[in-house]
Amino acid sequence: MITILSKFINRIFKDRIKQIVIIQFILLIPLLIICIQSFTTNSINYFYNGLFQIIFALINILNGVEQFILKKNVLSILFFILGIFFVYLSIQSFNLDILRK
Repeated sequence: MITILSKFINRIFKDRIKQIVIIQFILLIPLLIICIQSFTTNSINYFYNGLFQIIFALINILNGVEQFILKKNVLSILFFILGIFFVYLSIQSFNLDILRK
């Protein structure tokens, strides 16, 4: 059982920057909580939707920074663009939340 866990951890951290991976896992916890919270409510909550998208955008931007440091330029540009896109979507979600009230 320990070998399976050690293989999983080695695969996660292989050829990656450990500090960025740890920050991404820390951001993954509230992302999952917000996801569960937003799916269990009956109405659409644009505030939770916006928070979800901001955290997802931060994870993508961190991936872009990591890929840029590791000299994978195509992936870094892709993750930066994806992160900026989700920041734009989250701003739209927050605007819908303000307009709804």
